[in-house]
Amino acid sequence: MKRYEKESLLKNFLVFFSLLTTLLVLLFIELYHTQTREYKQNMHKTMQVCSYTMECPEFEYDFTDKDKSKLNELDENMGLHSYYPIPKSEKFYLKISYAQSKYLADMQVLEQELGLKFILALILLLLLATFFTFYSLNPIRKALQLNDEFIKDILHDFNTPITSMILNVKMFTEEKGEDPFIKRVSQGMNNIMLLQNNLKCFLQHSPSQNTIIDIATLLKERQEMIQNAYPKLKFSYKKNNDLLCLSNADILTRIFDNVLSNACKYNKPQGQVIVTVKHSTVTIKDTGKGIKNVNKVMQRYYKEQDRGLGLGLHIVQKLTDELNIEMTIESKINVGTTFILDFKHSEKA
Repeated sequence: MKRYEKESLLKNFLVFFSLLTTLLVLLFIELYHTQTREYKQNMHKTMQVCSYTMECPEFEYDFTDKDKSKLNELDENMGLHSYYPIPKSEKFYLKISYAQSKYLADMQVLEQELGLKFILALILLLLLATFFTFYSLNPIRKALQLNDEFIKDILHDFNTPITSMILNVKMFTEEKGEDPFIKRVSQGMNNIMLLQNNLKCFLQHSPSQNTIIDIATLLKERQEMIQNAYPKLKFSYKKNNDLLCLSNADILTRIFDNVLSNACKYNKPQGQVIVTVKHSTVTIKDTGKGIKNVNKVMQRYYKEQDRGLGLGLHIVQKLTDELNIEMTIESKINVGTTFILDFKHSEKA
């Protein structure tokens, strides 16, 4: 089960279970009050019968002045007791009492019985909530599986034309030599392959085979490759120190390509892309449109522009988490965006 499926499953289960548990608690509170009320009513009726026979050993009998008592009413002060008239007596009432210790013991038995029923009902609700959660998510899972299969089919169909274009570009370059227009075509094809790799990464977990990587050199190579497709932008690169880490070159390439591509695509005309390597951090800064909601920009399918699928930065977040890279985004509308990738938690070479 994928991470987002587990997250959806957990959230739906918590909603189902919390609502059902709330209803169950309210039901048992009402049931407790109802049974307590019935218990007292039955006790009062039993006292009335025993006031005639006085042969009920569970009760205690006494006499009290008429002026200090309420007739035929159940009193809960220090146990249960009630007062009844005595034939031919003008001064006294009969007091029938049920000891407080016995009353508390009866209440404890009642609470234990209800508690056991509550636990059994809660277990049943747990099973029902689990069943309904899986049942409600099943159509969504099927739809996501169809979506994944569709993307896989598209990726498979991409392979043949992409391979053909790459071979033809190489043949044309060997025949005609270096040409700036061919470089742009080649860059466009590289962007298509980047999108293809992003979709593959979205569908399946990337294997992590780490080697010693020169971060600064790899970053400069990716910048030089991408800047060929954006001749109207100004690029600058500053390396303050070497940065060697034990990491995955393919995954780092996807991270840098995604961030650099966004810095170019959403930049202003004649804008700048400033790349800096300093201490353990890589900073990629642009002078573009900026991001309105930095907190949401990493979410799957979230996008603030009409172009794109809303997967690029979500995949960047996924890949940086895999490589234990700490990523920070700073952005201001119409000023620009800065991506800071900190490799302080990565194993240094």
